Amino acid sequence: MSNAISRVTQGLPRRSGHGTTTVKLAICSILNPEYDQPDTLLRYPTEIRLMIFEELLVVWPNTVFRGSIEFGPLDKKECSDELDIPWQILQTCSKYHEEAAPIMYGKNKFIFCTGEAGEPGQFWRFPISRRYMPYVTDLGVYFRADDPNEVAAKRVAHFINAATRNARNLEYFVVLASSDRFYDAECPWDIPFFDHPVCKALIRVVESRAVKHLKVRVHDGACFFPGFARFLLQTFQSRGSTEGRSITFSRSCTCPPVLHQYSNGSCSLCGWPRNDIGRKPIEEIVHPACIESSQERMSRVTSPEVTGRLTTIVEMQDDLFFLGVLPPKDDDDDDGRMEDEELMPGRLEDEYYEMLPGLTASELLLNGQASIRYRSPLKAPKVWNFRQMQITEMLKPIDYNEYFSQTFG
Repeated sequence: MSNAISRVTQGLPRRSGHGTTTVKLAICSILNPEYDQPDTLLRYPTEIRLMIFEELLVVWPNTVFRGSIEFGPLDKKECSDELDIPWQILQTCSKYHEEAAPIMYGKNKFIFCTGEAGEPGQFWRFPISRRYMPYVTDLGVYFRADDPNEVAAKRVAHFINAATRNARNLEYFVVLASSDRFYDAECPWDIPFFDHPVCKALIRVVESRAVKHLKVRVHDGACFFPGFARFLLQTFQSRGSTEGRSITFSRSCTCPPVLHQYSNGSCSLCGWPRNDIGRKPIEEIVHPACIESSQERMSRVTSPEVTGRLTTIVEMQDDLFFLGVLPPKDDDDDDGRMEDEELMPGRLEDEYYEMLPGLTASELLLNGQASIRYRSPLKAPKVWNFRQMQITEMLKPIDYNEYFSQTFG
């Protein structure tokens, strides 16, 4: 069998600089063999071959980007060009494949991006097969925030769910949501809602505890629906011990030129001076609320679909107020009573007594005293649960004849 390694690359590959002299001599001897000679790589022990594969296939600390050019602008310090890996050596024989695949997938950082104008790009098919996911330790997904019904959103979420199930050794996972409203403006949905497929996939990642270190990042003005990032943090903290695990939130931007005319020459997204862009960090670690949309930003949403959804929510709330399901005013206003309302005789004040937690128990009430509900100071729950409710959960449906008899009979 002729040696096929000579047809993988013509010269020495990019090395990390940590190889020994023996490894370098071995690489030089196998990259230019004679075609009529047997495979020279098999002459070396397995340990030496593994060191050769590591020198050949590992580019860490550099990152292996795929689809970054079509994805859109990224900081040049983060990605200036896509690195080539001579992966063809895995196809020479099954023995090399079994030895080299864990090294290539386990010791490199891979980041896959969506394509132009929100197209699936690298996610038209799985960028990493399920067969190799158990080897992956460092992975990133960069997607363009767009309509949740688009193909790209569903395919990205499908890949994240597959990595959650199959990447059992995944230590570092980065999910980036980017907006193009300052560039191509092809994707108006730069605020993913809770029902966005990628948001649902992120919740599964946190709940499954499949990743040791998760980072959620927004780019070029994209942001999540209010409360989503804090919900992820609360879910993460409620899923057992956090020792050896972490979740971080960050934001970044490429300082679009159209924004520099505001804020006295500084970027209105990150506030960094225009004349000092070279010293700007790639990303900034922030509080979860900093990657969520503000109410002012939500009020400026121009997408017809998003505007229609918000209008539907407001109309549903008005209907619930009209039907009496929701109180007509805030419970905190005037302690839930009208200003001219008088307390009933023998009834306790509607106040909270810290030293008497059992004051509402029936055995502590005097004769003729009504049982009322006492409020404690409002506290946020440890974990927020979001679920779409139906009107039938709050109102009991009745038959027309029953309604007619109760009303007129």
